[in-house]
Amino acid sequence: MSDTPYGSYGAGFVERVVEAADGVEATLDADAGAEQVAASLCAALFGDVLGHDPAAYELDGRVARVRDGDGAVAVTFAAVGRDAADAGAAVVAAFEAASDEPTARYVVAGGVDRLLVFERVGDGAVHVDDTDGDAGGDGVDRETVDGEDMRTVAGVTAVTHAEIPLARIVAAGRQGRLSQTLRPGQQLAVAKLTALRAGELSAVGAGDPDGTPTDREDDGTASEHEATDDGPGAIAETLRDRLDDLLAPAVEAAHARLVDDLDGYDDRAADLREEVRDARRGDGDETAAGPARRRLLAHECAHAGARALRAAYGTWVRGAGRTGFTPSENRRAFARVVAFQLVEEALLDRTLAGAGVLDATLTGDALGRLTAFADDVGVDRDAGDLFALARERRATVYDRRAPDLAGWALDDDGVREALSRTVDALDVALADLDGEPDPESDPDPNPTRAATAYDRLLSAADLPGVDTDPHGADRNPAAPDPLSDPLPDALLDAAGYLDSVAGADTAVGEPTDLGGDLLDPAVGDGRYLLAAAARLRSELADVDPAERLRAVRERLTGASPDPLACRVTETRLLLQLLDDYRAARQEGDGFTLDSLPVYRTDPLIRDEHDPAALAREDYDYVVGAPPATLRRDVADGPVADAYAGYETAYYTYDTSALYVERASEWLAENGTLALRVAGRFRDTRCGEKLRERLPQWYRLEELREVPGEAAGGTPVLLVARRFRRNEPFTDPEEYEPPTYGFTYAEGLDDEGVRRSSSRLTAEHWDWDADGDDDEIGI
Repeated sequence: MSDTPYGSYGAGFVERVVEAADGVEATLDADAGAEQVAASLCAALFGDVLGHDPAAYELDGRVARVRDGDGAVAVTFAAVGRDAADAGAAVVAAFEAASDEPTARYVVAGGVDRLLVFERVGDGAVHVDDTDGDAGGDGVDRETVDGEDMRTVAGVTAVTHAEIPLARIVAAGRQGRLSQTLRPGQQLAVAKLTALRAGELSAVGAGDPDGTPTDREDDGTASEHEATDDGPGAIAETLRDRLDDLLAPAVEAAHARLVDDLDGYDDRAADLREEVRDARRGDGDETAAGPARRRLLAHECAHAGARALRAAYGTWVRGAGRTGFTPSENRRAFARVVAFQLVEEALLDRTLAGAGVLDATLTGDALGRLTAFADDVGVDRDAGDLFALARERRATVYDRRAPDLAGWALDDDGVREALSRTVDALDVALADLDGEPDPESDPDPNPTRAATAYDRLLSAADLPGVDTDPHGADRNPAAPDPLSDPLPDALLDAAGYLDSVAGADTAVGEPTDLGGDLLDPAVGDGRYLLAAAARLRSELADVDPAERLRAVRERLTGASPDPLACRVTETRLLLQLLDDYRAARQEGDGFTLDSLPVYRTDPLIRDEHDPAALAREDYDYVVGAPPATLRRDVADGPVADAYAGYETAYYTYDTSALYVERASEWLAENGTLALRVAGRFRDTRCGEKLRERLPQWYRLEELREVPGEAAGGTPVLLVARRFRRNEPFTDPEEYEPPTYGFTYAEGLDDEGVRRSSSRLTAEHWDWDADGDDDEIGI
């Protein structure tokens, strides 16, 4: 006998339940009695998995009573010994205990082989002697009423909430990953135990024997709980587990197969192109090259997936700055990126349905109908085809600007199978929140819950290149807002973007006068654009939703060379705007939200290919936290050559200094710069050129050390206003800045001290926060 489980499990809810059951089975002797089984299941299930404090449940022999947060008995539980033939004795004992506890909402009974969960309804409605027999094998008769399995024992009437074959799911867990060995119905049965979690369990209120909402549930707590409690966490856990266990391995395997295909493709394509050239060299008749061209086209079509992979992979490697990593490291990282995009698509499909913008496509029911129809007409259709269809349908209501990195994978059999299991798992997670899955009613997450679930998924997905924690905070993915960060609001406050003073003289309903135009040239996970959008929408709370959407599109712009950063930012912004989008579509038939202005481009490269938004020179605000990549980490080539053209690209520079320089071109006169940059420019040789030029480009307002790390040192929040825009650069030895004061501080909450602009010289800015510069005349 072992004192540890035999299986290997993940961190999802279903996995933790199975692991707990495995542990109980492994630690109990074969002749363990009902009292031992009850004690073990209570500790493992109610304590470890469902999160109840030991003081919340009390054991009395084979029977236990579990109390909710208000101290009322919400669950009665009874167990049978390991040698019991069925769970009948436990069912009777649990119902008898419930008869003495009028507040008990759930009746739970079973042992190590099987667990039965019943939900109480109006007592005395059906009697045990009115039954159809022992169909359930638990020794207790029951009756089917209106399609529900209902029984009355000891005067307590209940319907079946879940039947969980513990022995079978433990055996499945010992065979391999649960995502592959458990059937969807078994996963759903286990997932229904979430109703018994400490944060969600509530007793039946006095005078409420039929389970209708109590006063406590009617006071608004229920709806608040739905949006903020563990519902989003359950969705995020489900999708993360499928990403880790199914999709990422399947995508990596598909990548490896197509790389082999590319080797043969390139050789044959080169031969065919040479045939085309040879045919054209003859008598000059273009038609002579026709057969060779057709062969080349057929070859390219036959290898379309491999070619699409090459394009997507190259786009990601270059944009994410991964040229310095090994091919194997990049393949693994790219697999996670592609897998993340696919689970994001599944969540977004169901979220658009929940918002009433589009009917759900990616559901288990839809997949079943598609495959059944395909079988009838003799064609092959599967989850890959369903994803392709869902993409086409979503494009009718919102056309993504972010590049597609995953389309090539939809033709791979392994990826298709993983997608099928992901769709089933999402059905289970949503059924856990909304009841039995019924895509024809409303099983889909509302926008608020979906946005929270997406943020939780993002915080736990371990994605390369999108740093959800750039400031060194110890974030908890299970927290209500795992991506919470005080810096975006602090930065926007310092910039004066839509603060109470800036907005005081602006008339509501005139979006063209609100806030000014704002650019975040390095969106990362989108937190700065989201904070700005929230302020802009708040200022426009009284105008039509279509006008709010238009203002966000016209006033806010983001950019990044990393396609994943662009996708994440665009998705988070879209989820924030879904309520407005739904309302706008209801008010105006046929209203469609145009692509949000988040551009995949390297904003530091000045060329004619820039989108028009990045060629502007009249932004009112440039904000964000640009990367502080050291010169040695910028791969040689066109990008490094473009960066070298900056005045501030000096010695061992970091790229955050280049963003300060580039912002001087984007900002209008008196426009505001508010960037989190590497603080090393203040006192190192590499920052000398920036120290010389910054006082001539900007009027400094604030220099504040902030938490985290950038380029090996402390980052700073740099807030300044553009001035002298049309004046030439002056020799630093001769330039004298106008006399003014700015704030120097150490920390977000530090009031700081006033410093004089006379300190802004090419020498090191190595001041401390003691004293002030009153004597210098500021």
